[in-house]
Amino acid sequence: MNKYCFIIIAFILLLSCNTEIKQNIPVAPVTKITDSFFPVTSYIKGQIITLDSLPITPLHITLIKGKADSVWLSKDKIKALLQPFLIPAITETNLIHHFKETRFNDQTINAITFTYDPVNKLPDSVSLRHWDVYINPEKGEVSKIYIVKEVLINNQKFTQQLTWQSNKMAKIVNILNKPGGELELVKEEIFTWDF
Repeated sequence: MNKYCFIIIAFILLLSCNTEIKQNIPVAPVTKITDSFFPVTSYIKGQIITLDSLPITPLHITLIKGKADSVWLSKDKIKALLQPFLIPAITETNLIHHFKETRFNDQTINAITFTYDPVNKLPDSVSLRHWDVYINPEKGEVSKIYIVKEVLINNQKFTQQLTWQSNKMAKIVNILNKPGGELELVKEEIFTWDF
């Protein structure tokens, strides 16, 4: 975990170098192609290891068509449900040819946001479509990660979203992309361990 704290602090220091931010003046996003991204997959795996060490059982809430169901879930089952968001791995360098990084200091949510979007049309082998990393500038810690994937399940196209709130909870949203552009929310799953 110390490695990731060092990376986060390095990103924050990099952002603060030669940058003068004035109060109440919006800061425009800075887009550039970098040679290194934040290692999202390693961070989430580290969070899962931390979750394994906690003396609690996480609560799993499933929402389908407005109906909620909840159950206490073993940590191993949570790992299995999160597995699709760990593949392909988002490492420091493996996706730099497909995605660009935009950095933004959003004072309204008190976060430095790293946004990753495709540079060009993505090959079929890349299911990732977008991801964001939110860093609390005062603590130098990741507060949230948001990942969007597009997958085929039984010849139907789905958008899957993961929102990971550090040390608190994770939420998976499954959206069916119908022909003609219509979207249908199929299922939401919330895993919480911060009571």
